[in-house]
Amino acid sequence: MQRVGVLVKAMAEILPTIGATSDIGKTLLECMTKLAKHVPPGTTSNAAEKNAIEKMAIQNQQNGAMQQQLKQPGAQQPPAAMPPKPPQQMPQAA
Repeated sequence: MQRVGVLVKAMAEILPTIGATSDIGKTLLECMTKLAKHVPPGTTSNAAEKNAIEKMAIQNQQNGAMQQQLKQPGAQQPPAAMPPKPPQQMPQAA
C-alpha cells in the first residue's frame, strides 16, 4: 500500500503542471480519487517516498546503461517479433 500511496502523492504533484481541466488532468484526478480510497491515511512516510525515489533512480540508471549498449555499433539487437501467421481456412464440405 505504501507504493500506491507514493504514486497518489506523485500524481497530485504532477496535476498542477498538467492542469486539472485538461482531458489528461481529469483522468488523472479520477484515478487519484479512486486509488486514494484504498490507501489509509498515514500509509506513506518520508522514508517510503525516499525509498521509492531511490528505487526509480536505480532502475533509470540501469535502463540508461542498457540503452547505451544497444546504441553501440555491433550491439546485439533483440530478435524482432515473428510476423503473424495467416488464418487457416476451414475445408469446405462437398
